[in-house]
Amino acid sequence: RRDVVKEGDTLTALENSDSCYKCPSASNGVDRCISPYSLVLLARQYLANNYTSEFATTAATSIPCDNLRTLWTPSAQSEFTSMLQKCANWALVVSSNNQSAEQKDFGNLDECPFSQFMPTVVDDLFPASYPPTVRYTSSFYATKKSGSILERMYEDAESKKYDGSDGNPLSGVYDTTESDFYDFYSDSIVGRDMSLAVGSAGVTVVAMIIHTKSPFLTLMGLFQIILSFPLAYFVYYFIAGLVF
Repeated sequence: RRDVVKEGDTLTALENSDSCYKCPSASNGVDRCISPYSLVLLARQYLANNYTSEFATTAATSIPCDNLRTLWTPSAQSEFTSMLQKCANWALVVSSNNQSAEQKDFGNLDECPFSQFMPTVVDDLFPASYPPTVRYTSSFYATKKSGSILERMYEDAESKKYDGSDGNPLSGVYDTTESDFYDFYSDSIVGRDMSLAVGSAGVTVVAMIIHTKSPFLTLMGLFQIILSFPLAYFVYYFIAGLVF
């Protein structure tokens, strides 16, 4: 859907927080965030190379969106999808074993027309799907990695400043290649759960004192609960292999 896949709001938010690497814009020379490597970028390059002679010497990312919408006809979509299939099949052969690309036997397989193709722009079911459908895709933004910037990007993502969904059954999820957003989210959840655990322990202590009328038995009961944590950690981490 051409009205759903957007990147402008994300780039604007990254620019406002100075979280991205920049380069001069081809249109006005102003430093802007580097456009992400994404399915949208590949579509822009394809249209610029095959359908827009007036933009032959212009960067694909600088072509006005109105022109791209006009050119994104059913015929162009079909041809672009066919190219994606070629590239996905090519990537499968290249990654099939430990041989280098020069040692591969590609047979009659057509070579990927994109000089740099990352298979993450399509999902793992795309090469075999019929009709060919991209169910999910990944976009890579050139962002900085300092701790404060990562926290600011996480806050912007939680505040919905990045592109997401326009009400249709599509959504956008953001994280870094090292899952920093997941770590920030987990830390916030742990803090909330710990407050619930402390409150639960307080209610348990009050109930036990009322029931036993013995501070000693209450403390021993609470101590037994505390001793269960190392045992639970041992079972989860070393036996079940669940890493938190």
